[in-house]
Amino acid sequence: MQYRLDVADLKLGHYVAELDRPWTETPFLFQGFVVSSEEELHKLRGLCDHVYVDAEQSRVPVEPRAVTLPFRRRKPRATLGGPTTAVTASRVADLTSFRRSAGHAGGVRERSRVYLQKVFKDGRLGASLDTDEAKEVVRGLVETISADANAAIWLTQLKRKDEYTSLHCLNVCVLTLAFCRHLGYSSEDLQMIGLGALLHDIGKTQTPLEILNKPGPLTRDEFAVMKRHPEDGYRLMLRTGQLPEVSLSIIRSHHERIPGDGYPLALRGSELQVPVLAVAIADVYDAMTSDRIYHQGIGTDLALRMMYEQAAQTFGQELMEAFIRCVGIYPVGSLVELGNQALGLVIDAGEDTRLLPRVLLVRNADGRMRPEPTMLDLAELSQGGRLRDWTIRRVVSTAEAGFDPRRIMLEQAGLRLPGFDFGQPS
Repeated sequence: MQYRLDVADLKLGHYVAELDRPWTETPFLFQGFVVSSEEELHKLRGLCDHVYVDAEQSRVPVEPRAVTLPFRRRKPRATLGGPTTAVTASRVADLTSFRRSAGHAGGVRERSRVYLQKVFKDGRLGASLDTDEAKEVVRGLVETISADANAAIWLTQLKRKDEYTSLHCLNVCVLTLAFCRHLGYSSEDLQMIGLGALLHDIGKTQTPLEILNKPGPLTRDEFAVMKRHPEDGYRLMLRTGQLPEVSLSIIRSHHERIPGDGYPLALRGSELQVPVLAVAIADVYDAMTSDRIYHQGIGTDLALRMMYEQAAQTFGQELMEAFIRCVGIYPVGSLVELGNQALGLVIDAGEDTRLLPRVLLVRNADGRMRPEPTMLDLAELSQGGRLRDWTIRRVVSTAEAGFDPRRIMLEQAGLRLPGFDFGQPS
């Protein structure tokens, strides 16, 4: 039996079956779930006035009150700059630490990007690949992610349409390493997995550029050529004799899917190793959220929702849920609107801060850009009595925001990268 509860009466262990608004207007990817953390409890109280709780599926007793609820006066919207947003010494220290990590991650990323550009250029000219250098690049990425995965993932937002293939390989490697580290793989395993992720699209050096860069849909014959790249990459790297089996499997099988409808071998279920599927998830996620010659990237929240809905037919529900727990419902680098209409950049989206992450406040509620971003801990602020103001309403696109958050990312990391010149802030 379901009961309508005021959110003030909601408890840990209650099974929330329905909300007082569409699920798609909330960050909850799972339609129906047991409230298992204070964070989820606070988020529900910030978003809803009432919910519907299933007594049979709840882990604690449900104590329903009257069906009709009293009118609840909404609290006035908070303004920025008050005591709750004061820049404390600890926040300054946290921001300094984050900037240092982001700067280091940015340096590693740039060296990796230059290496991949060279790999794809030389590959088209028939030059052999230096696997020792590839291993060194992956080693640097593993060390960076082990030190601060958030900073490394943050910089995967630095995407360029005209440099898609090499940056995509780099982003997939970073996301895969962070995910597999989250799953508990050792540093030695991460090195082998990362090598396959970094080179997963190496076979595209054999794909004609007119197909690779075609601005419209591929014909059936052109798609058949494109689908050869996993096998081409596998054979190319097999000839070097320098890659471990798991790396080769990733290169060959990252387009395989659990039902057996992938390519090139139509593998299914248990035939697919977890690292292969981890790369496949990172591959699709980065592709969906990137601008391409032939389509505009979508928001990270929408991409995760779509991937979750299709998980049973692609990568498996359990592994997809683990990826969402790793990157967060609002992944690092997402530009988000708060309840008071201020804008922030998510900088910490770990499992303990999925719904109320730390953000860099970049635009005030009144629409004015902040001359210097301020670090805010939404979980901390939400405890201060103005929960609706300090919860995330939605992810905001660059076009809607009217400024490019990548400029802010580069400034915070102290980086100057070729091809990223955004002029003066709006």
